[in-house]
Amino acid sequence: MTVTDQGVQTGGPDTGPLLAEYRAIVVPTAAEFLDNRISAAELRERWRNYYFDAFRRYDLTVERSWREASGSDGRITSGPPTADPQLTTPLSHFPVSIAHNNLDRLIEVLVAELGDQTAEHTQIHERLVDYATMVSELEALMASLAA
Repeated sequence: MTVTDQGVQTGGPDTGPLLAEYRAIVVPTAAEFLDNRISAAELRERWRNYYFDAFRRYDLTVERSWREASGSDGRITSGPPTADPQLTTPLSHFPVSIAHNNLDRLIEVLVAELGDQTAEHTQIHERLVDYATMVSELEALMASLAA
């Protein structure tokens, strides 16, 4: 997939469509997992459908927006980033991308521990608290950026 693929938003990043998908897919799935109604493996399957579809389109839009605003060709440059007001919008959306990637890693950890078992079988209950907190806080972050 490239930044020119269909489905990538035009203009600046907009968390509105992503937030709608998140609320329709991720939030109810999280509740089912935390209520022991689905396994960690099922959690990952539903998450991956969202992550590699709705989130991927959004993430590519953030990348394209950054490249357009910064003139970047995608290579890492040395030195500190330039403080430039035109970079404010793409920079404000990076935390959404980072949080999604962190949530993806946490789900993989849950699957490695639990596999086809439900949340009640975890040996490290803090992971469930982390998961619930991340789902909730990511929703709030996206809502704060919604256009």
